[in-house]
Amino acid sequence: MLAADPGTSIVSIAAEAGVDRRTVYRRFASREELLAAIYESRLTAIEHAIQDARLQEAPVAVALHRYVENIITVNRTWPVDLTRMLTDDAIRRRRDVSVAEVEAFLRRASGGGLLRRDQPQGWTGPLLPELVNLASHRQAHLSPGKAADMVVDTYLHGIGTPRPRPQGRATA
Repeated sequence: MLAADPGTSIVSIAAEAGVDRRTVYRRFASREELLAAIYESRLTAIEHAIQDARLQEAPVAVALHRYVENIITVNRTWPVDLTRMLTDDAIRRRRDVSVAEVEAFLRRASGGGLLRRDQPQGWTGPLLPELVNLASHRQAHLSPGKAADMVVDTYLHGIGTPRPRPQGRATA
């Protein structure tokens, strides 16, 4: 509900959950506490997704697919506004650690020849989460695995048609 409308009231959230608002307030003293718990849960899920992907140990292509599939699942389970999530310093620091792990993985992927090295600085890193977000929300009819297939294929191979190879000169 908060993802659809960040201004959703605690009363509305309680009603949707089938509980009285007092039940929510017994657990969370304020709206901010509820949001903090949601952000904490999302961040923990992200950390588990990264750990499960084994970004530094698994073969690069396997790790990439596992990471993407896991993050699509996290995005669909915890669809909260990330910009609001980053206003909390402790959460931002934890998120920065996760981002650094993914960036190190992408350097490994590039060094291993899976990613092209001729891309502009700052292109491959931000492109992956954009594709993951598109697949998470705009391709919700696809299972996380199928959505990950699409993201990984697009990320590694693009969406354009292959360029024709130049024809060599015929010799007599």
